Amino acid sequence: MNERFDLIVVGAGPAGSSCAERAAELGLRVAVFEKAVFPRSKPCAGGLSSRTLGLLGPSVNSIIHHKLRTSEISIGRRVTVTWTGRDTSVATTSRKELDQYLAERAIRAGARVEFGAAVDSVTDLGDRVEIVVGSRTLSAPHLVAADGVRGSIRGMVGMPTLRLSAAAYARVFPDRSSDLEPFLDRVMIDGDACRGGYGWIFPKRDHLNIGVCGTAPLGPDYIRDVDRFIEKRGLSSWRMEGHFARPTPAEVKQTGLAKGRILVVGDAAGLADPITGEGISYSIASGRLAAEAASEAEGGGWEASTVYRRRAAREIVPVLNQTRRLGRFVRALGPGPMSLGLRIPGAAAKLESWMPRLGYASEGGVLSIDTKGPRR
Repeated sequence: MNERFDLIVVGAGPAGSSCAERAAELGLRVAVFEKAVFPRSKPCAGGLSSRTLGLLGPSVNSIIHHKLRTSEISIGRRVTVTWTGRDTSVATTSRKELDQYLAERAIRAGARVEFGAAVDSVTDLGDRVEIVVGSRTLSAPHLVAADGVRGSIRGMVGMPTLRLSAAAYARVFPDRSSDLEPFLDRVMIDGDACRGGYGWIFPKRDHLNIGVCGTAPLGPDYIRDVDRFIEKRGLSSWRMEGHFARPTPAEVKQTGLAKGRILVVGDAAGLADPITGEGISYSIASGRLAAEAASEAEGGGWEASTVYRRRAAREIVPVLNQTRRLGRFVRALGPGPMSLGLRIPGAAAKLESWMPRLGYASEGGVLSIDTKGPRR
């Protein structure tokens, strides 16, 4: 028996669940197949940008650990840039909670979500896409691949593999809960913690998430960088869980967003910030775009891929290209020259006007530069 839907989504992470929720809202009969059983842990720093918070709305507050207005960015040995937003710049949570929350939103909207359901094959038949899940065959006019950087759908349909960078982190627990207090009012970013990248400290409910993100492929250097960063910040005596590591998208190509009746979203499409590695906001946005494209194309034809590519090229890709160019410039300079450049008159004002574009800085914030060195 071939069960038919209006849209099939593979993967129930932020991209897949957001796609399914939007598709159901638009009246499509949508099915999501997720190989994992939720709730499940997933390696992720768990930082939600102000852009992400805006996309999800007030209900996301139910899973937030901390809301932070201040980002403290250490550049080199002497310069610290502090951004204080008018509203929340970064909120912290866990992917276990976030993914469960988004899947529940999709189910409430009317999507059918199956956990523990791995897709064994995908075939684009020209007029529809057919998948096999165990002993079942299912089909829909379009399929959305939301199965992440290590997903199998790209390979099944003959799309090229993604170029990847990586991130790694550890969970660091204090002996006393009061030891967390100095870290609870801000996100700390260190531009010297990882070659070609940066380090972060995110406060969670009962621990700190401390990690690094870089441009190189996943390898043992990331683990060493995490340990050095923890030691640099004077936290080696705290109890550590981890390490945890994961590949992250390194680039997005317009040709990698769709093939025939297959639309690719989120990390599976390479949609992540080239500087910060943040991909949750792009996953949510691209998932919703794919759902809207499928809805617009309901009734047949190839329009969904055209609509999706066009809207992504207008609404998502330009932001990624801008940050990619900035990231290359910053990495080419290095922390030393960058810290000197920030002392040039007018540099602070220029950076202040640019900060909200990162999505990790709310509008109307204030930027200050301190040349006394980073806070320890």
